[in-house]
Amino acid sequence: MVLGPFFDKPPSIINRPDGSVLFECMCNANPEPKVQWFLKDKELVGDRYVTKVKKQVGKYICTLIMKNPSQADQGIYKVVATNAHGTHFVEQNYTAVCTANEVFKTQ
Repeated sequence: MVLGPFFDKPPSIINRPDGSVLFECMCNANPEPKVQWFLKDKELVGDRYVTKVKKQVGKYICTLIMKNPSQADQGIYKVVATNAHGTHFVEQNYTAVCTANEVFKTQ
């Protein structure tokens, strides 16, 4: 059965013990979608961002790991899935958790 991509809900956000941030969501699609992550309409690429798409029982787990997050990384994150049958996206707001030392450094 062919199926255009569809996200059930926005990505969950997990602050990991190593200081990185994990965004994770499930996408229904057939065939496998191309998945892209954006912040403020700019695609997230480079060494700080690790993206993966893993198939699991007819669905795909889409993840983004952001290394060394800072206050500049706050905003609306968008994940877009595309295949030959359509495109779908969901958005999630991210607010950085920071210490008092980080706040005073920026002032």
